[in-house]
Amino acid sequence: MTNPVFDPQQPADAAVQPEIPPAGQEIPSAGPEIPLAGPEFEVYTPPAFMPPQPPVMPAPVPPKPKKTGVVVLAIFTVLLFGTAGAFGTLFFVEKKHSADLSTQIESQDREIADLTKKAKDSKDEAVKAADVQKKAEEAQKRAEAEAATSLQCRDAARALRAAAIANDQTKGEAAARDVFTHC
Repeated sequence: MTNPVFDPQQPADAAVQPEIPPAGQEIPSAGPEIPLAGPEFEVYTPPAFMPPQPPVMPAPVPPKPKKTGVVVLAIFTVLLFGTAGAFGTLFFVEKKHSADLSTQIESQDREIADLTKKAKDSKDEAVKAADVQKKAEEAQKRAEAEAATSLQCRDAARALRAAAIANDQTKGEAAARDVFTHC
């Protein structure tokens, strides 16, 4: 089988369509003849031989630009945000921990201040108690001394009275001296 388009031995226009006479000429036919005014349109007739044209290859698609910079920048950005988030979280956790420790330190300082005040107060009370005890001991010694003196005074007064009752002048003078010295 032969292809009229690619067969160089057979003209392409003869196989494709019959020959059309130019305008104004009659076409020989078997029936009554009709004069032709001209074709309504011109028919394209390809040249007798057309060499086969190589298939048109589409232009090679240029390679897509590499997006290495964008990918590296995106990865760097994600890592940066991840690091910022981690450090932000650590910052707030440590800030809270620091606030808790500050609160504990303040409460311990208050407790230490209270205990120091109580120790000072108890020391002051102990000093006051020692002073009171010392004063009481001194008062007791004075009272004992006064009691002893008053006992001597009383004994001298009794001796003076006894001498006055006995009407003894020498005993009375001695008793008067004792009353004067002891009372």
